[in-house]
Amino acid sequence: MSPAIGLRAETLTPFAYHSLAVQGGTATLPELISDNALAFGLAGTLGWMRASGALPEKDYRRDLGVMPWRASLLIADDPRLLPPLARRLNLEEEGGYQKKLRDVTYKGNLKQFWTTQEVPPGAVFRGALFGIDPFEETGQTSLVIRIGLHRNGMLKLTRDDSIEQVRLNAATAALFGRELAVERFLLYGLQLTEWMPLTQAGEEVARWT
Repeated sequence: MSPAIGLRAETLTPFAYHSLAVQGGTATLPELISDNALAFGLAGTLGWMRASGALPEKDYRRDLGVMPWRASLLIADDPRLLPPLARRLNLEEEGGYQKKLRDVTYKGNLKQFWTTQEVPPGAVFRGALFGIDPFEETGQTSLVIRIGLHRNGMLKLTRDDSIEQVRLNAATAALFGRELAVERFLLYGLQLTEWMPLTQAGEEVARWT
């Protein structure tokens, strides 16, 4: 892996993930953006995603393994969430109210209305990328990637040479057979290591092959 590229990421539009269950809906974890979201979002922006009408079988180890970079988690400067926003699934038009769908709805397992909480525009996150330099490769000083549910969020990436320490995702490391100590367990796929210097982080992710 080449030397680390420090990143500053700023949200241009709100985004949400179904991270946490809350009363009447879900809320996003506001304190970080996952390394996988960064890696796949960047691959999409650079046109490296497979053009297909159907998704392949889910295999993060396979897909991350062919990418020419590895990523740290992006950690928020000031974690914030917008107020809950009501959402609606139009079952009448999208589902047609077939019997099997009616049965699920009547049992309370599928709601027509629920809420999400999104990360607001202007939120800043910081982390690092290890591998090829996408700014140098494209000749751009900034790149915009899509993240969040249905890729509805837009995140602007710029270089940040002030980054000295990052957190890695121990869950991603485990995909490559590496066992890292976990300082904070948030979700099964989000297991935060302690802060580590960029050099140490770069040496670790170089083993993710």
